Amino acid sequence: MKLKSLISVVLISSIAVGVSAQQRGKAKGGPPHKWRVQQLHKDNNEGIAVGDIDGDGMLDISAGEYWYQAPEFKQRMVRKLEAFDTDFLENNSEHLYDMDGDGDLDVLAGKFKTSIVYWYENPGAGKYDVEAWTAHKLIDTGTAHNEATFLHDIDGDGTPEFIENSWNAKDPTQIVRLHRGDSGEVTATQHFVSDAGNGHGMGFGNINGDGKQDIVFLSGWFEQPKDEPFSRRWRYHHDFDLPHASCPMLVVDLNKDGRKDFIWADAHNYGLYWHEQLKRQADGTTTWPNRSATGHSPPRGQWFPLTAFGCPSSIPPMALRNGPSLSKSTTKL
Repeated sequence: MKLKSLISVVLISSIAVGVSAQQRGKAKGGPPHKWRVQQLHKDNNEGIAVGDIDGDGMLDISAGEYWYQAPEFKQRMVRKLEAFDTDFLENNSEHLYDMDGDGDLDVLAGKFKTSIVYWYENPGAGKYDVEAWTAHKLIDTGTAHNEATFLHDIDGDGTPEFIENSWNAKDPTQIVRLHRGDSGEVTATQHFVSDAGNGHGMGFGNINGDGKQDIVFLSGWFEQPKDEPFSRRWRYHHDFDLPHASCPMLVVDLNKDGRKDFIWADAHNYGLYWHEQLKRQADGTTTWPNRSATGHSPPRGQWFPLTAFGCPSSIPPMALRNGPSLSKSTTKL
């Protein structure tokens, strides 16, 4: 969980992703790219999202207690966060999504040790000099060991679902479905993928080649039903066990053999790895030999551009952090 100065890290990660592009530019004789690093804030927040919050056509940043208004990235208040232990704030991830149907982006956020999920209402252009955005309760998930959350369209219907990852293996894996009513406001219902079975790290992708997105996590994967995904529990495949895996785990066909592999970082240690999916057995069992992307020696916190591992251009530009887990919001990673 421990991740400090996330705002600065995100800006630095953009540089890491752009390194290979810069090298290609040099190879073609083009001008080198120039980068500006701006530290926006320093705290123990672990959630961030990027989107056009004020509707001016420029990308802003929301991160924890504040949002940062482009182009100068002026700091503006969103909410107050509770501190716990010695160096944590109650924010493990956040997402920008229009929760009330008024056309602007609100903040939907998860917390580490609280089961209630809130969203924070964007006051609207010209009304940002406020002490805090209005908070609305979305749902009580009943789980309070949350490593990260994802806003991800798991069933491909065009509406994202809110999905929690828990560090407690006894917690259920659940999907919070978002429903937009006639008024435009979003409500939520729960679907349990499993009654118990979770663990540090999560990702999504079509593991068994049936066209449906499955869920990978610390100790295997859940297979999405072939018909209605929210009609019953998902089939559990205990095909591997990992230590503290990253948020996200990336599901991608790295070796172009038609089967999805996955990439993960050791979230509380060193190492970046990819696991190759071999030919599936007749009973649906999958086998995943470890093809280490790095050893155990890289400096903690080093970033690795995904292009270094042959990821196709269909994957959104991002990087995995070797160290504490990250959530990504693009509406997380």
